[in-house]
Amino acid sequence: MKIKSFIIAIAALIIGSASMSAQTAKEVQETVAKMESSSALCNKGPEAFKTFIAQFSTDEEFMKSRIKLEKESQLTEFADLFVPSNFTAKEPFAKDDDMYYQSWGELQYQKTYLYCGWVDSYLTHTFQFERIDGKWYLRNIIADE
Repeated sequence: MKIKSFIIAIAALIIGSASMSAQTAKEVQETVAKMESSSALCNKGPEAFKTFIAQFSTDEEFMKSRIKLEKESQLTEFADLFVPSNFTAKEPFAKDDDMYYQSWGELQYQKTYLYCGWVDSYLTHTFQFERIDGKWYLRNIIADE
């Protein structure tokens, strides 16, 4: 299992590095348009990701019901992140005297990523969503180390 987690973390870092260009308001909006597109792979199948994330990011009870983290320790380790509004793309905004953003990354049929980080710098963490038995769940939080 440690090898699998390591491979997932490396893949997310590689994907995250590629996505670092989505840092301007226009670029973030483009990632939202891709995620909301009915032709996106993540929106195919029994539950469209765009429908899931609209409810996940606004309804706390629904959000709690759709968290199935690979590591239970992440529930306490990242407790401050489990607020519905944290699970949306965000155009760059001032945070801690710097500019912070969130943008949708790779949109796959089984997995989708939300990258969170500092403009012109590094990712702080990545939310990994995964489709299980036709439904979407938050499965992992990959922290920048």
